[in-house]
Amino acid sequence: MNYDDRETLPISRNEFSNLEIFKNVQFEKLAGFLLGCKTFVADPGTRLIDPQNPVRQVYILLDGLLEVRMESRGGSFTDTISPGHCVGEMSVFDDIEPSALVSAKEKSRLLMIPHDVAMSMIRASHELCLNFLQILSQRVRNNNRIVCEEQFHLRRMEESAKVDPMTGLHNRRWLEEMYTREISRSNMGNFQLMAFMLDIDHFKNVNDTYGHLAGDQVLISVAQTLTKSLRPSDMPVRYGGEEFSVFLPGTSTENARIIAERIRSNMENMSIVLSDGTFLQVTVSIGFAERIAGDTVASLIQRADQALYHAKQNGRNRCCMNLGENDGGMVLF
Repeated sequence: MNYDDRETLPISRNEFSNLEIFKNVQFEKLAGFLLGCKTFVADPGTRLIDPQNPVRQVYILLDGLLEVRMESRGGSFTDTISPGHCVGEMSVFDDIEPSALVSAKEKSRLLMIPHDVAMSMIRASHELCLNFLQILSQRVRNNNRIVCEEQFHLRRMEESAKVDPMTGLHNRRWLEEMYTREISRSNMGNFQLMAFMLDIDHFKNVNDTYGHLAGDQVLISVAQTLTKSLRPSDMPVRYGGEEFSVFLPGTSTENARIIAERIRSNMENMSIVLSDGTFLQVTVSIGFAERIAGDTVASLIQRADQALYHAKQNGRNRCCMNLGENDGGMVLF
């Protein structure tokens, strides 16, 4: 039989040898199977593999260009298939709905092999079986890469959603997760934990006098100074507006008093240069409280907030500790 006769076979010997899936495969071994296959031309936009309409076929691209599109929670992923490569090889082994949409990106000529013919060819050629395994392995590795990239971007998006874009501090969403975890850990192990609430004094006057852009600069400067005044283990958060909160794990009341005073002093001595060259100084008031047995995030922050209110009511630019009703109430310093 003349296997180079294109009237009887859908592709020539030369085309066969240039196809990835037939690498190292003897043409004569599979030529008989190719008689049951056909070539066709797909116009741009023609869908070859469609998750909504699955068909078990292997398509080998002879000329043209294909586009692969995969949709996921993180967005869409696209790739192209060039001549010599194939798609649909996974349908040979299962009848599962495909995960990608494959269409002709430009006018393309393809060899179509039904899945039962492909399986018979695999049984007839050890080399073809190895090629299928190699292609499937590449598909798995590529899919793993896509999944890892998607998970990375999702984590980045989740982390971005927990950060205040102006100050760079974590926000209330992060607070709810991390403060809850920290207070549970402290309650279970009876570890010391202090909570600060901090408020910029007369912040409304800054906005009214210098404008909201100046107010933004103040917030950024306060956040930077707050971070520099804390230890790496402390957990600062922009609570909302001009209010900030901090959880300080493993901190005694005396150390909390020292840290609070350091923050207050650093803020008082901070000089903020506005965009027009104006120098501005602000002060802060700080209230704090110690975790007690059975505390929740809300109850601990509430006691710190009560101390903050007491500090502001008694002159501002002060620190106040809430000792609780049984310990004499508020202590200003």
